Amino acid sequence: MSQILPLIKRIAQNVRDKSGDGRLGKFFIFKLSRKAFAIPAVDVAEVSMPVSLIDIPQRSDFIMGVVNIRGIVIPVINLRSRLGLDTDYQMEDSSRLLLFSLKTGTYVAMMTDDIEYRLREGVVEAVVADKLEDKSFPEVDIDNTKYPVLMVDMWLERNEIEILLNVVESF
Repeated sequence: MSQILPLIKRIAQNVRDKSGDGRLGKFFIFKLSRKAFAIPAVDVAEVSMPVSLIDIPQRSDFIMGVVNIRGIVIPVINLRSRLGLDTDYQMEDSSRLLLFSLKTGTYVAMMTDDIEYRLREGVVEAVVADKLEDKSFPEVDIDNTKYPVLMVDMWLERNEIEILLNVVESF
């Protein structure tokens, strides 16, 4: 049986559902401070084991440090406080670095508590009223569970992106 037919049927069903925009996508599910989030798989460049963080002088609250992965210096950002989550982070065996590229082409990484490696298919729904730090999240419905979709670019301000670029250039 063709795998296209079930996909077309699901998309058609979602289009009739007025609660969301019906976009079907693949997502990674990850945790920050025991709260589960989804991130579009197309936004993820790589999932990596944690490596030693290199401290940088004059770092801000949103930069934990930098890592060197295969000769590329990558700033590691911390969005926990902006998301209203516990900022006390302890690296564990299940911790992973989630690497992705900003629109500027700069790589950034974020330390997660855990990540599910299996890509999950879900339907993007309308922006939810539940807000973290006055920002709304679109939700994705995966296996009848709703997850907030984290879009990293949304949480970084223009001057912070410039700071990230400067950090990379300084190495």
